[in-house]
Amino acid sequence: MTLTLLQKGFASSIQDLGRFGFQKYGIIVGGVMDPPSAKLANWLVGNTDSAALIEYSFMGPSVLFTEDTLFALTGAECHPSLDGREIGTGRPCFARQGQILTVGGLVSGSRGYLAVAGGIDTPEWFGSRSTYERARQGGFKGRLLQDQDQIPVGKPSEFAMRILEEMSQSGETMSKWFFSFHRSYRGTKIIRIIPDMLWKRFSEKSRHAFLTTDYQVTTSSDRMGYRLEGESLELDQPLELYSEAVTNGSIQVPRSGQPIILLTDHQSTGGYPRIAQVASVDLPMLAQLGPSSKLRFHSISVEEAEMLFVNSWKDFDLLRKRVHAQLASTVC
Repeated sequence: MTLTLLQKGFASSIQDLGRFGFQKYGIIVGGVMDPPSAKLANWLVGNTDSAALIEYSFMGPSVLFTEDTLFALTGAECHPSLDGREIGTGRPCFARQGQILTVGGLVSGSRGYLAVAGGIDTPEWFGSRSTYERARQGGFKGRLLQDQDQIPVGKPSEFAMRILEEMSQSGETMSKWFFSFHRSYRGTKIIRIIPDMLWKRFSEKSRHAFLTTDYQVTTSSDRMGYRLEGESLELDQPLELYSEAVTNGSIQVPRSGQPIILLTDHQSTGGYPRIAQVASVDLPMLAQLGPSSKLRFHSISVEEAEMLFVNSWKDFDLLRKRVHAQLASTVC
């Protein structure tokens, strides 16, 4: 089975949870920008957490289904339609052969996900199907998706096939229940950070400004990192650094003094001084902020960051169980 991409949307690509274990060779982890939303999409169609799907930004694709298909949309708020009928997000939907899904523009948030039962079945590269665009590897031919691409789809799970059969026989286009994350992307967002080892090497004025003034995401931002605009930051004294390992959420300060938050497609090492690290619990929210979004940093301890992360994943696991229970009741 294949999906035919009638309209590519914006920055649409094949992604999964990433490519782990190869940063020491300079190969990035990559993967989806908003893992909770991507996992939810996969759960809704009976896939594993790590199944590949389509990630899009700001404008979603239009897709022709070449066979009867179970699919789900999650992530940013939008108003998708199937053959002109609005279907919503966060629920399993049934498309018959020949029907067309139109996602359209994103209303709130900047990343959306389209999962189909069986997952996207492009070749793996170093254990992942995620697109590594700069290396022209992974995903679909190592590039962003284009109009008229024929995207291969894997074999749906037996569970997904039972849901497909149930929805086909009932004539339902979409389930009556849905799941989503209660996030707001409007207004100034508070992003929690842990001060880096070089925190005290920045001037007192810079440290104060970093935590008390707003920063804005600029248009020069992408999956590799968000360039921010706001109060300029500077070190107490010039400092020469060796390049060191960096990670998702590292906040670097280049000579311009305007911070850069490294994100999913970040390089494996960096030489700019790092002022802080975004708490892992806030990375999915951060990934949904588009250009002109405003944010303010709030400092917390490592212990607080760990507790927030653990609690968020406990809540997330409860959501997973609720989704699976609802799916099971659908086919009983």
